[in-house]
Amino acid sequence: MSNETSTKTASKEVSKKDVTSIIIIGGVKGGLGKSLIGGVAAFQMKAAKLSFDLVDADSDTPNVGLTYEKESYEQFRNDRLAQVSATLVLGDKNQPLQQVEQITFSGEAGNYFAADKIITIAEKKNVLVVLPALPACDLDRWIDQNDIVGMLADPENTIDVIHFFVTNGTSESLQLFKDSVESSKGKIPHVLVLNHGAATNIQWKWFDQDKQIAKYLEQYGFKSIVFPEMIVDPSVKNKIFSEYIPYGDVLKADWLPTPSKRRLNKWLREATQTLGSTGYIPYHPDYMP
Repeated sequence: MSNETSTKTASKEVSKKDVTSIIIIGGVKGGLGKSLIGGVAAFQMKAAKLSFDLVDADSDTPNVGLTYEKESYEQFRNDRLAQVSATLVLGDKNQPLQQVEQITFSGEAGNYFAADKIITIAEKKNVLVVLPALPACDLDRWIDQNDIVGMLADPENTIDVIHFFVTNGTSESLQLFKDSVESSKGKIPHVLVLNHGAATNIQWKWFDQDKQIAKYLEQYGFKSIVFPEMIVDPSVKNKIFSEYIPYGDVLKADWLPTPSKRRLNKWLREATQTLGSTGYIPYHPDYMP
């Protein structure tokens, strides 16, 4: 990735300009907003003209894929519904598409090793991976069996791995975050994403009053961000998500009322700046801080 987004230290033998990143948007549980956050990440990475492949690993509802690689993912979804031997097409509009096996991070025979393709792609370009709700053991096993920790420690390695772990702030979700960190002994950089738009009974103003989460993050040198809730007219939000419309196209649409445009624009500015502040994802050029 770029100099700003690389996590390699100066002591590494590899030039920073040669480093690529595997950016994982995960969180184990369903309903946390992984697709929403992954969609914003794809939106700003494309706007920043960063070369990357999008891997939407949710084989049932690949919402990010249907938004930013609609034609390819529609065919993928239709093949699945028809119970055909499906393939997943990866790529962005600036690069030739690549056709690979289905990627789900599942332990099922026949598709488990397909996720290894992510590493192969990352040898040449960045990869944005949006995970579905899945057992933590599936991702952990893939990381362990591919010796990702060992890869990151190799002086000649050119691939960074960053896990954006989305949470709704509940104790169960936070424990899953800690489990994810501990599974790699803290060697894979994590960003704790507190999603204010996730369904939860948490009163965020009281979150982490005892600073235990902050102390845990400090222990590993990891970051946390607060992802803002998307507050727009429900009918507008439903149209965006049900029709898989990229945010850039929504802002240009004649059907979008002015108040909704201003609300959406404000949210996108806050959301992209929040992700950009981590240093792992480039800022959207229209929403620089």
